[in-house]
Amino acid sequence: MEYRYEEKDRGSRVWKDKKKHAWSMIGRDRFMKLTKGKAVIAGDVGLKGKVSGDSLTDGEYSLPLYETRQKPGFFQKITGYIPCTDGENTTYVRVVERAAGKILALLLLLAALIAGGILLYLNTREEGPELDKAAISYEMPDTMVNTDPESIALPGYSILTMSNADGVVHAPLINPEGNTCYFVYSVKLADTGEELYKSGYIEPGSAVPEFELNRTLEPGEYDILLEVEAWDIEDYTQALNGGSIEASLTVED
Repeated sequence: MEYRYEEKDRGSRVWKDKKKHAWSMIGRDRFMKLTKGKAVIAGDVGLKGKVSGDSLTDGEYSLPLYETRQKPGFFQKITGYIPCTDGENTTYVRVVERAAGKILALLLLLAALIAGGILLYLNTREEGPELDKAAISYEMPDTMVNTDPESIALPGYSILTMSNADGVVHAPLINPEGNTCYFVYSVKLADTGEELYKSGYIEPGSAVPEFELNRTLEPGEYDILLEVEAWDIEDYTQALNGGSIEASLTVED
């Protein structure tokens, strides 16, 4: 069907189609006052939809109509109504366009979320590893100074002692000066592999002077392993070759 543009009831607003042809239209508020929401909608123009086969014409120019959308999408809005007639009754063609305000608001929201995520990352990212809070700068004997940056020096241990009176192992867990890596120590029972203690990251030239086991042990002698993880000083997530040191733990009353 061809709907003829209703010249006698032009609105105060103008909509231009893709070919810049101007159509006067009625704004939504005025449309509701005039029709009480009971007008016949001949079709939609503006955003593409399913072609209805009908058209709108002003006698010189014809505009194809799309089937009326039951409800415009979230990013769409009804900007007005073009009055027309089917030859007997007044009808209207609905103008549907992009909701620029909603699109802009979404873009601003996304930008804010991205900026917030970046700020959160910058504020919470780790600048380095979690260093052991008990570690202190430690004066190393000459035998525990590494002069070869291409190698990793491990300290030597033989007998460690602990008194059940205070539950403290009185032996320093050392990262020799000159190493180019962090150390993380794990103290384990040699026969079962049970972990009795694990340190945080220890910087070169530092040591945990003494430490407490995570459980009590009966008095006696225990074979233990001091396993040393080595992590690159430039990238603490990069594992290097560590080592395992056999020792004996003497537990006293």
